[in-house]
Order: sequence, then C-alpha cells, then structure tokens
Amino acid sequence: MASTLMEREIRYVRIKPSENIAGYVRHFWEGEVDLVGEDDFRHFSIATSSAKLVFHYKGDFKELNPAGELKNSFVSGLQGQSRSHTQFISNNDVGIFGIEFYPYAIPSLFSISADAVTGQFIDLETLLGARGRELQNRILSATCTAERVAIATKFLESGMTALNSSPVMDAIHHIHLSRGIISIHHLAGQYNVSLRQFERLFKGLTGLAPKTYAKVIRFETAVSKLNKGQSLTHIALDSGYFDQSHFIHDFRAFTGLLPKDYCRIIGALPAPQY
Repeated sequence: MASTLMEREIRYVRIKPSENIAGYVRHFWEGEVDLVGEDDFRHFSIATSSAKLVFHYKGDFKELNPAGELKNSFVSGLQGQSRSHTQFISNNDVGIFGIEFYPYAIPSLFSISADAVTGQFIDLETLLGARGRELQNRILSATCTAERVAIATKFLESGMTALNSSPVMDAIHHIHLSRGIISIHHLAGQYNVSLRQFERLFKGLTGLAPKTYAKVIRFETAVSKLNKGQSLTHIALDSGYFDQSHFIHDFRAFTGLLPKDYCRIIGALPAPQY
C-alpha cells in the first residue's frame, strides 16, 4: 500500500534560471523524501504543456502507466509534454532534480521536433548520446542543489540556438493569457494561415495540437487553484469549464485521480504556478 505525501517530510525547492537561459527554462526544481519504514513513494506525473528533463539522483523508480503496465524507469531522461498521466514508484529514499522548459524550447535546445517527444519518457543517453551520458553522470555526482543547477545551466547554454519569433510563439502566448479559453479558428485567422497549416506548425513547436494544448492549459490553470480554499465548482467555472462535471471528467483523464484524492496526495507540495 502506498503512503501519501502528507505522511512524510517533503523537501521541495524551485530555483529561477539565469538570465541567459530564462527564455528556455521556466524553472529548476528539486524534491527529496526520506522513507521511514513505509512501503513506497509515488510521484504522480500528470498532463503537462511543457517538457522536462528529470534526474533521479536518489532512489530506484518503476513506471506505472495508465494501462497498468509496470516497468523500470530511466535514471534520467526527457519527459515530453503530455495529455496523459503516469506514476513513478520507489521503495527507497527519493531525490529528484528537474528542469521544466517553456513549450517551444525543445526544438531550439535539442534540434528535434517537440512532436517527437510528446507523451514519451526518453532515456537521456538515447536522446543525446554521449553528451547525455556525461550530463547524467555529472548531475548524479553533484553534492548539492546549487551544483546541479550550475551543471545543468552550463550544459543548456552550450546547446542553445536562437529563439526566433513566429506566429506560433505569439499564439502560445495568447493561449496562456486566455488560460486556454480561446477559439483556435479565430487564432489561426489572426495570422493569415489556414487552420491545417496552423495546426501543423503549432504541433511541431509544442508537441500538441492547438486545441489539446489549450485544453491542457485550462487544466493547469485549474490545478494551480487547488488547495486554496475554493470550491471545485468555483475553480471549474473560473477556469473556463462549463460545469464541475466537465472539470472532473478532464481531471481524471489528465491525472488518473479525482480532485479530492489529488489534493490529499499533493497536499504537502506547493501548488504549481503557470
């Protein structure tokens, strides 16, 4: 039986990126959990609009996907943007270091289409070859958060290519400002491109179709309001859902949990900020 996060001490921090990489990286984060005679620890990976690099520097994880399949997880790798959910389970003390990117960062940093990593968990060496193996070894050998951040920052600086403004990047900005409550047809029309062309360009840069992306942004907006004393009905309506029932339907699809169960499990962590 898995114990909840509320039952143990969580050490969790977020670190702002340096100015050089602030256009690519939303934030660094790190979490540690010590298991004291408990059965296991479960990290819930939910639907997300942004890809992340994740390093398990402490603890051996197994991955439990929505189909109920259990397999060994990578030590470090890329978690692509996703509209699905996965659990990571460890029977040992846990230490996780992560880098959360802006949606359009993957093509510029790794010279691959974001669409190629959607819904994927890709081992770092498979993704980046010898460079990935070296980065993993350095992160896992680091002795503190600041050292891990410095190593990751230097690595990302060495691989950056220029971010060129485009209609799709403007569209991403508009979707965020609207919290996902926006007409994609209207948005495509603003940039004088066909809907099909807009969808193709958008998916190549973010890994998700624009309607799906807006739906995930709306979900992320709602998640950021949980554990703040608001009713589910208020959160649902304020986040653009037709009613609480539609919100709960999307929430289960994106997390595998009911909102009340998710709140109980993540209650010891700060609410995500988007």
